[in-house]
Amino acid sequence: MVITGRIRYLAQAIQAGSDEVLARQGLTRADFDILSVLVRSGRALSPTEITVQSLISAPGTTKRIKKLESDGLVNRILNPSDKRGYLIEPTNQALEIFQPVVESISDYERTLLGKLEPRDVIQLTESLRAFVSAVRESKGESD
Repeated sequence: MVITGRIRYLAQAIQAGSDEVLARQGLTRADFDILSVLVRSGRALSPTEITVQSLISAPGTTKRIKKLESDGLVNRILNPSDKRGYLIEPTNQALEIFQPVVESISDYERTLLGKLEPRDVIQLTESLRAFVSAVRESKGESD
């Protein structure tokens, strides 16, 4: 319980810190998650594809897409293969802010890890890799 409790604490603390980084950029975690899916895909996606890849509920995805659209960060375009549906693509504004946001989050995480000795970072990396592998194995997942 001590180990998993510490992992839960770290996950919450790190996420809260990165959420603060996002807030300074005017984004929420949900905004960033959807933009990440869109930018990584390199193409316009359907709302269903975004839902599946972001692990957000369909109504949640719809709500977030509407907000991102009103913020000028995504566009809806008619789906050429299904004239009733639409695709979502990031705007140039989203593409311009995305990389600096990712870099800000990475800087934040590097700052946290920078408080550890290099040998401790290596040891932690190896221990977490082994633990993740054990958890995946217990769930029947592959690495």
